[in-house]
Amino acid sequence: MISGYFTSQQDFVDLVNGYLSNKEGILEIYLEGKSIELYIEKGYIKGFYVETEGLTVAEINTSSLLLYNLFSMLDNPSALFTFKTGIDKDSFFKLHEPISAEELILQLQLAYQEFKSILSFIITPFASFRVLRPFEGMHHYNGKTFAFVILTSKQNLVPEMRKIRELFQSGFLDIGQFLAPEASKKNYEIDYIVRNVDVRNVNTFSLFESLKLSKFTGLVSINGPNSSYNAYFKRGNFAALYPYSCDLFDFLLSPENGYTMSIISMPENLLEKFMLRHSTNKLVNNLFDDFVELGKLFIGIVKRGFSGLLTLRKGNERIYFLYENGTLLASLLDRDEIKVSKMEPYKDNFLLELIPFENMENFWEVLHLLFINTVYGIIIRHSSQTTQSILHYLVSSDLLKLVEGRIYFRVDPIGRREDVLGFLSFLLDVGQKILGRKRLEEELEASLHPYKEVFKILDIERLH
Repeated sequence: MISGYFTSQQDFVDLVNGYLSNKEGILEIYLEGKSIELYIEKGYIKGFYVETEGLTVAEINTSSLLLYNLFSMLDNPSALFTFKTGIDKDSFFKLHEPISAEELILQLQLAYQEFKSILSFIITPFASFRVLRPFEGMHHYNGKTFAFVILTSKQNLVPEMRKIRELFQSGFLDIGQFLAPEASKKNYEIDYIVRNVDVRNVNTFSLFESLKLSKFTGLVSINGPNSSYNAYFKRGNFAALYPYSCDLFDFLLSPENGYTMSIISMPENLLEKFMLRHSTNKLVNNLFDDFVELGKLFIGIVKRGFSGLLTLRKGNERIYFLYENGTLLASLLDRDEIKVSKMEPYKDNFLLELIPFENMENFWEVLHLLFINTVYGIIIRHSSQTTQSILHYLVSSDLLKLVEGRIYFRVDPIGRREDVLGFLSFLLDVGQKILGRKRLEEELEASLHPYKEVFKILDIERLH
């Protein structure tokens, strides 16, 4: 097996005519979030396999299906591939005549030129047709989408597209409606609302309140000389905080010098995958490029229906590939900023991580860590003797630890609500024994009072 990637149409021709000229097997190409398999025999393409756009095999014009699914090779010739031998040929669509790589590219260029010219009439392949005046064979067009018509026509792709253009120009056809495109074709956008602003120059509470009211979905990133915070929002509500520490709340009350803030809006399904960069549940972790074949990996992601995050890191730069059920939603380049990118994967000297999807929302647990530290602070102020039992609890805990007089999580607390509540209840019981219920409540109210503005933007009742 070999794998690699094309950077031009000529690379494809050279591979088939060179290395594959005396071989038989399957060349699998990964294009724009989908894969297509070409059956190669001694430099000729004799068949292929691709998803059938919901059509039955009997309906399909195989040569049109092949060319239509390769259009993205002309829009963006960069493509990953893998070649393997010993594959059952019976599962493939067989072409009527074997075709060389050069001939395939020539046919593809001609068909794509026709496709581009007809877009001014149909706007999108997901447009359905409406018959304005009767003509022979109109039942094949009325209410059908452009993609259905060209893929089920008895004519090949180019003459069928020319016929459709003529029917539009002559007033026989018009657009009926636009059907929703596939999720994989959606163009996602990431916008910087605030970029690298000095935290001390903004009213963070007013800013966070505005995010709440506007139902903001995205990321607030705060970076400085000693630490960083990444707060994730969904529809105006805090969803997760990384690192999973309640230190952010104290920082908001008294911002330090040298810290900047960026606010980045992001569609929710991208955000859920992007948050996985903080996950420790990695299928592959910091693997050097010498040990991985990217072509095979990308195609495996498609075939396995993988959902999650693939990260390639080179120096201080990262490319994130966000997947849902094997479909590439978007690739994000994190260089000086985070942006949607069609940049080619790195060729060498990179590290790779592969992270399956999981729920990364931990804000409830982080907020309760603030309550834990508040109760613990009250207890040690009034009774140093009882701290030994608390320390014993923390030493044996796989979730919590004590660092310089403050309690932190050892691991991401996702899914550990019962453990968090259990320890908080334990501390409240200890505090009540020392101070009594009324005095403890008074101390808690006084200790939490400085955080009232924080609680306002957090919508405490919702989190409970």
